[in-house]
Amino acid sequence: MVYHPDLGYFDEGVDLTDADLYKSANQPFGQATILPPFTYQSKVFSDLEDEKLWTRSWVAIGTTHQLQNPGDLLPFTVGHHGIHVQRNKDGSLTGRFNKAQHGGCRAVPLQCQTGKKTKCSFTSCGYSLDRNVLRVEEIGENTPTMHQYLGLIPERLLPIKVDTWGPFVFVNLDASSNSLAKTLGDLPTKIDTYLSNTLSLLASEWFQCTSNWKLAGRAFYDVENIETTTSNYRNDSENYFLTPDLILPQVDSDEKDMTNNAQLCWLFPNLLLILTSSHVVSVILQPTSMGESVLRTCIFSNNKNKNDIDNSKLPFTWQNYIQTIQIRASSIQEQADKLTAPGAPELKEEMIPRETNLAGYLLHRYVTKQIEAEHDYYWNAPLYNNP
Repeated sequence: MVYHPDLGYFDEGVDLTDADLYKSANQPFGQATILPPFTYQSKVFSDLEDEKLWTRSWVAIGTTHQLQNPGDLLPFTVGHHGIHVQRNKDGSLTGRFNKAQHGGCRAVPLQCQTGKKTKCSFTSCGYSLDRNVLRVEEIGENTPTMHQYLGLIPERLLPIKVDTWGPFVFVNLDASSNSLAKTLGDLPTKIDTYLSNTLSLLASEWFQCTSNWKLAGRAFYDVENIETTTSNYRNDSENYFLTPDLILPQVDSDEKDMTNNAQLCWLFPNLLLILTSSHVVSVILQPTSMGESVLRTCIFSNNKNKNDIDNSKLPFTWQNYIQTIQIRASSIQEQADKLTAPGAPELKEEMIPRETNLAGYLLHRYVTKQIEAEHDYYWNAPLYNNP
């Protein structure tokens, strides 16, 4: 959605849309390799992901619990695009591109063109880091902060698709996309008992991860117990991966339901769910650079009686669990970086490691399928609606 399609996506003379680059990652599981290292390191590839994946998929951005009152606004950067979802007076949700797609700057500053999201005191756009939900009772409707997103006439902002599943809010920037229900397929029939209307949000916290978003998601499944359990597991969906019942020994808790009979679900591209009999932990993956991402984490309870905890921080047990994931993801990123580090031998296909993680393998297939798909391009689409 950013580039004219005639310009293509080339890095060091290589066409990153060439399907031959990803053949080894699409071999049968056990023979397939990880994705080529440039998919974790290249700014051009992140631009390609923006065009082919983030702006073409149903992307999780938050929860309905965050948008409690009319006027509440949740910002989110989808790929390179600054968008928001706002609660209406009738309780419905409206999604729009932000007023200032490029920060309201006369030209996009050089520090905002590096592929790394940066803090901006002026506004919020597709190049800046997000802030948390803006509550109308704390900020007001007609304030400079709200104006950064809505402008004077919100009705003129370009709309985007919004839908919900359970407590989760999704957006899709492609006007011609399939419905969220079609993307979910049969997943709701398998886990909707976990996503009941009685879920209470106990706490939420954001974690910075020094790895590409794809590796951060993969790290949740990079555990011996999971690899053994899923070694012969057949997955019939291209849009998600759901494990059978698992034991999560890395969750140090006295509560057996936190460690036994858990299920892990990855709804591609960016929603991870840890499901237990009494809790649901959600992790929304959001890239902030080629080698960094944010894990927007929430913990929900099926018990209406909320625990007396700080709702801005996860309980220590789950903080420790997520921090373990951070360390594991960073280690995987370091291994990928070594393949192309200065002084390393010239990289050949046979040097790329095999993918031993089934979740990572299925994500790779999802990503490459998105890259190879043909779409209508919107590079010249207007930034404002003409109602």
